[in-house]
Amino acid sequence: MRTASRVTAPGLVHAISPLRLLLAPRALEGVRQGHQPDAATRIYPGVQRPIAIVFRYVDAKLGTFFITMREVAMPAEAFEPASEELSDRLASLLTRSVDRRRHVRHGALAVARIDGAWQWHGAHGMANVAGTPMTTTTRYPIASVTKLFTSTVTMLLCERGQLELTDRIVDLLPDSVTDRLHVLDGVDRTASVTVEHLLSHTSGLPDYYDEAPKGGRSAEARLLSGEDAPVPFDEVVRLVRDELTPHFPPQDVDAPKRRARYADTNFQLLGAVLEAVTGQPLPTLFDTLLLRPLALDDTASYPNAPRSGASPEPGTDVWAKDTVLRPTGVLRHQVPDGGVISTLGDQVRFMTAIVAGEVFADPSTWERMQAHPSTIFFPVEYGLGVMRYAPARWMSPLFAIPSMVGHTGSTATWLFHCPDLGVVLAGTFDVAQPPLPFRFLPQVLRAVAATDRKQR
Repeated sequence: MRTASRVTAPGLVHAISPLRLLLAPRALEGVRQGHQPDAATRIYPGVQRPIAIVFRYVDAKLGTFFITMREVAMPAEAFEPASEELSDRLASLLTRSVDRRRHVRHGALAVARIDGAWQWHGAHGMANVAGTPMTTTTRYPIASVTKLFTSTVTMLLCERGQLELTDRIVDLLPDSVTDRLHVLDGVDRTASVTVEHLLSHTSGLPDYYDEAPKGGRSAEARLLSGEDAPVPFDEVVRLVRDELTPHFPPQDVDAPKRRARYADTNFQLLGAVLEAVTGQPLPTLFDTLLLRPLALDDTASYPNAPRSGASPEPGTDVWAKDTVLRPTGVLRHQVPDGGVISTLGDQVRFMTAIVAGEVFADPSTWERMQAHPSTIFFPVEYGLGVMRYAPARWMSPLFAIPSMVGHTGSTATWLFHCPDLGVVLAGTFDVAQPPLPFRFLPQVLRAVAATDRKQR
């Protein structure tokens, strides 16, 4: 299938329809690589031999730039582009968000209608310190969006009867892991911690990643200072048991209101549970249950190479202000809670498949993951491995922001479904500014909503 990229002077890249380009009443001067295209190979699937075609594109308004058309792995049907008006608005939002925000070097955004009516992919800025342009196919660390993969695998195992949400971790993990793991006010409550507590962040366990042991620094603080800060699973267990203190007892999962506190520890333990139950490493479970069936060929747990053959290394650098982070060791040990590297296209495909019923055998499983959420930080709630962002009306007086379900990451990554508008949103800014997606995405939703109203 063919895609095309338009590159403007500031470096903005977004996908546009090859057919639209070929029929556009503007000058196309061919600079071709590969073979001479014909009508069939230009706009229809089915060509077996990969091609790369570069056109010099002359436009009175935009000036001269180049269009590259390549054969790439795509879903069975080519997506239609967003309208020109929406494309321009999304491109402008992305460009401004990168250029006008301090410490943001690049950004990537994909917006896609669940019904397949259209998609828009865009990227802007420099992907890394080497000056490589950010593109819509650049692989990036999705950070805690990884938790959506882990929770999906967990629910798939529950559907298959290999696991129950009510299973206790003391019955699934060895004593070397669970012994006195949750001791609060002298009471050992580890035996009360279940799979559901881990999924919903209602266990009360401390966070090995962002909480500092007495007299020391947290792994997060060390990472943000430019150090690599790997925390192997055995060290996670030691920190939680010996250095940190639980925040509250495991909550009654049936209570109308439950306390919840976001902690990467929960998903480290959940990853160990999944491996214990299946006897398979978590990257293998990701590959067997999700990546291979959904053709997510550019996605893999670091340091594994994706099926596409791309380098296992991400194509982007991640920044904390002016510091380039060195997360190699961190990613290696964060398989369940933050170690996946992916692309915009694969992220859109993953969420679309979940919402469209291609992942779970029971359609109610996805609904169950969203039900009965608890507030982790206002206005974000958390279900079973899924965030729900539903801001109050007073937070946006001029535009009622529709709710979104999915996940974000601490490096300003996101993957959401907006049910009211029927769209999936994926992307990254690769910067240690966790709130940034919640400031940016409402603007994107507003642009989509305004365009939809005009088209009705």
